[in-house]
Amino acid sequence: MKRAIVAVLAVGCVAGGVVAVDVAGVGSLIGDRLVSLMLPTSFFPYTCTDDDKRFASSLATLSILDAHPVDAKPYDGRDGGCDDDDQLAYAGQSYRLSGSRADAVSFYRKAVTKDGWKPAPAEMGEDCLVKTVDGRKAYLSLGFSDRPVEKHPNDYYVQVSSAAGGGGLC
Repeated sequence: MKRAIVAVLAVGCVAGGVVAVDVAGVGSLIGDRLVSLMLPTSFFPYTCTDDDKRFASSLATLSILDAHPVDAKPYDGRDGGCDDDDQLAYAGQSYRLSGSRADAVSFYRKAVTKDGWKPAPAEMGEDCLVKTVDGRKAYLSLGFSDRPVEKHPNDYYVQVSSAAGGGGLC
């Protein structure tokens, strides 16, 4: 009985910390990473396989993550990996934009079409694109920082993701 209470309290503290981090504006993606780091992998009913991890490495080499307008510069290096809690392989790149968002969006509209990306099903969102990569559906999204208090409000992130079951994150 005591162990069950301790386990519930521990999970509650972890979840509370993640909610606090998310409310603070760090984002649910970081919250997911925190939960993955704090809980043993045996806690999750599934984990990333070696194939999922290899696929995440494959996503990180996609040329669309290197494509950017001339007035955008990559920063923070390439991000990527596989989330054990949802078996989501992902890769992404952050950019600092000195030009207009409209010009960046126009650039990517052309670049994704040239690279073979197609609109994803409507339930994924209007700005979500899909392409088959190594036999799996991969989803691409482009997101701008919407926090005007940030030092660089035109920073943006290009992300490609794919879940083992064929889903993704946009």
